[in-house]
Amino acid sequence: MSYTTPEERAVEGRDRLEMWRRLLRSIEVASTQRSLDTTAEMLGSAAVAAMAELEGFMRDLVDSITRDINDRHIPVRLLRPEVRVLHAHSTFESVRTLAPKNDKFWTRRKEIARLHMSDDVASLPARSEKGPQPPLRGTTIALRDIYEVATTFGFRESSRLQGNGKIIAALKKLSSYRNTYAHGSVPPAEIFSDPTSEIANVIEYIGHVCDLLDLLAEDWNDVLSYKLYLEEPPAQHAASDRR
Repeated sequence: MSYTTPEERAVEGRDRLEMWRRLLRSIEVASTQRSLDTTAEMLGSAAVAAMAELEGFMRDLVDSITRDINDRHIPVRLLRPEVRVLHAHSTFESVRTLAPKNDKFWTRRKEIARLHMSDDVASLPARSEKGPQPPLRGTTIALRDIYEVATTFGFRESSRLQGNGKIIAALKKLSSYRNTYAHGSVPPAEIFSDPTSEIANVIEYIGHVCDLLDLLAEDWNDVLSYKLYLEEPPAQHAASDRR
């Protein structure tokens, strides 16, 4: 981990994305010297890189907030209800799979029902190579995934991205390009039927992902600074004043 603050992590991500934007601009300038197939390949690679950057950022965001909660030994009852769900993740999985005849069938259900009264120390699922860290799904990041994280950890303005049409459009486009290109089901030249004219669009889309990282870094920082993952954050009023 080379960053120490959410803002530094966003700067790292932006720097890598800006490298791709510069590369695409150079390709645009020299477009007559490259084949259309090569240009289409570069556009597909840029889309994959942009979405990978966003996915990596979201993994770091979730892991950072999760570690902050776990390291503070917080009683479960003090957490936001949405965060208590993460503490009970394994219990929910058990409820889903236990047969009615199992001795723990009702015990697990009662544990969930009593979370709001529990003095147990919160223990949220840690980062693992075996699967995505809740509440992430392990799929290509979409707006719904970001919104799920935002509403779980208590982002102060969890709905503001839904009103940002340019960021939403950029995510949809890059996600579609990424999935189609990465799966190799369609030749790049078919994904980008006019790759030369599409360069400027992809450059713009990646720029909106840079903006998204900055917005998410602000929210990430607020969650850590004001303990917004608590049901009653101690600095809630201070956060409101700062805004």
